[in-house]
Amino acid sequence: MKQQEKKKKCYLYTRVSTMTQTDGFSLEAQSKSLYEYAKYRELEIADEYCDAGKSGKDIKGRPAFQQMMEDIICQKDNISYVLVFKLSRFGRNAADILKSLQLLMDYGIDLISVNDAIDSSTQGGRLTLTILSAVAEIERENIVVQFMAGKIQKVMDGKWAGGVIPYGYRNQNKELVLAEEETKIVRLIYDLYLKENMSATSVVSYLNENGYVRGKKDSDQDRPFTFDFVTSVLDNPFYCGKLLYNRRTNKKGRDGKLIKKDLDKVITVQGVHEPIVTEEEWREVQEKRESLSKVNEKVDEPERISLLSGLVKCPVCGSGMIATKNKHVNKNKGGYYKTIHYYACNNSRKANGRTCPFRHRYNQEKLDAAVFEIIGKLSRMPEFKSAVIASSGEKSDVEKLERDLKQLRKKLRGLEMQKRKLGTELDNLDVFDEDYDKRYEKIQSALDESYDKVDEVEKKISIVIGKIEAVNKGVRAADSIESMLDHFEKLYEKMSCEERRQMYRLFIERIEVFPEEKTDGRILKSISFRFSVSYGKDGLTPEGNTENDIRFILDCSETELTAAEAKATYAEIKKYIKDTFGANVHTLYIAQIKRKYSLDMGKNYNLAADPKKKVPKCPKDKEKMILETLKHFKMIDASIEVMESENVKDEG
Repeated sequence: MKQQEKKKKCYLYTRVSTMTQTDGFSLEAQSKSLYEYAKYRELEIADEYCDAGKSGKDIKGRPAFQQMMEDIICQKDNISYVLVFKLSRFGRNAADILKSLQLLMDYGIDLISVNDAIDSSTQGGRLTLTILSAVAEIERENIVVQFMAGKIQKVMDGKWAGGVIPYGYRNQNKELVLAEEETKIVRLIYDLYLKENMSATSVVSYLNENGYVRGKKDSDQDRPFTFDFVTSVLDNPFYCGKLLYNRRTNKKGRDGKLIKKDLDKVITVQGVHEPIVTEEEWREVQEKRESLSKVNEKVDEPERISLLSGLVKCPVCGSGMIATKNKHVNKNKGGYYKTIHYYACNNSRKANGRTCPFRHRYNQEKLDAAVFEIIGKLSRMPEFKSAVIASSGEKSDVEKLERDLKQLRKKLRGLEMQKRKLGTELDNLDVFDEDYDKRYEKIQSALDESYDKVDEVEKKISIVIGKIEAVNKGVRAADSIESMLDHFEKLYEKMSCEERRQMYRLFIERIEVFPEEKTDGRILKSISFRFSVSYGKDGLTPEGNTENDIRFILDCSETELTAAEAKATYAEIKKYIKDTFGANVHTLYIAQIKRKYSLDMGKNYNLAADPKKKVPKCPKDKEKMILETLKHFKMIDASIEVMESENVKDEG
């Protein structure tokens, strides 16, 4: 005999306000309709909750509803459905309805509105709820629009609309007034810049070398002036009395080129604040800024972008390293030698006050190639595999995840009860008590903190549920990451410089380097990786949550030396030959041997000015020394033998 299938359980929820008790939605009418529906669907009624004479404006004023949600959180009856007569009985506030629905969905419970024919377990019901979500989103957008309209109105009145107060001013009774000492600095910056042969960098140097300081911020030390600070002062029309709204709308496209701001959206008005410079002075500064910017435009390599700028960190002060270059004139033949690009500490620049003593620079070509090689091998490294397993989990992790989920739900229930208790305390405060304001602020602060904690735990619950689903379905969240790394070289070839730069920033947080190159040429100390992983409902992580991303730090000193790092400079080759063989070799001989064995040399700068002039050829004994050295630095295959001497290419 076939065993009778166990009935699914449900809760009934009814509510009336004093205004609707006689309009056909009485408690008795609602309850009768719900009982009939439960009988029709063969659902077992586990409990019934009723809020009589309670408004549906928000959840706080409905104790029976709160109790029902608490019973759901602690899984008191393991129900499958919540039945309501109309969706308006469940609540009138869209945000509260959606939040409560999300909680039901987290516990695998569907909502059925009998009179509205809404069943969240069906496609039509889900569509209706989606529309509700859109309505709630529109409500939020309307609030933002109203807020922005208020800001624009302030600007139109010539008043400061908020944000960071410009240097040289301070807030006094919600009005911006001049800050005397800072005003003198702003005035000086403009006066210096308008002098002949003075640039923004020159202004920075003058200020720092003559004892001027910007003041303190988040530390006990006075801050030096920087290039970025000076240019921001020179470019801000606020100092000549103008207010610009929507001025910072410039963005870069995928090709790295600047997308011009929509001038129709920029609002310019005369401010009510006191200006520091005249409009004429500000215009003169802008004209000079524009003329100098044309002089400083990239000419030799306009499309070149430093891939790792900002990611490589200074080993002394920890700030991001920036791009610099060496470009030397060829005095013998005119023109320039090959431009060498480097990464250098931003804080060691004269233009930034040289707050860091670190002067060493790192060859960009060498460092970029070393990072590229490591990423190409990353998916095969045990460190990456361990990080993937730790993040995405295996089948054996399901029990642990379920225990975590149970603890999180228990914690959420406690927080909900604490929140409810604080709300009751707040409602019961005596407004005539002399300590009313103090007690009100204390309880309200605790209540706000409680809401934040609830939100945090709910996000964690969503993530854990998503991880359990992912593991149960055999889905590995890191599959796409591994696939990307396996095809990294092919993807890299098809990308522009700007796309490569952006790609690195998607999964590299920081690159640590040694203060000086090691004896074997090693530069990279470690690389901190962060690969984004999606978990949660439909594979989506709650916005801004990164705690389940694949994160790990690769200790590069423990990995095999990259070919780029092993590649030695002429000075290193000479030193190795001197230390190993006790001989001196000329740079010309090294260049000849590198060309002979087909090493990439680029343009030949050693050709004689007179084509008839003979250039000495590398002797055979020194060729052997150079060849052994190139093998040592892994610049050439160890199996290569010395070629016949007559094959040495003439550098003339």
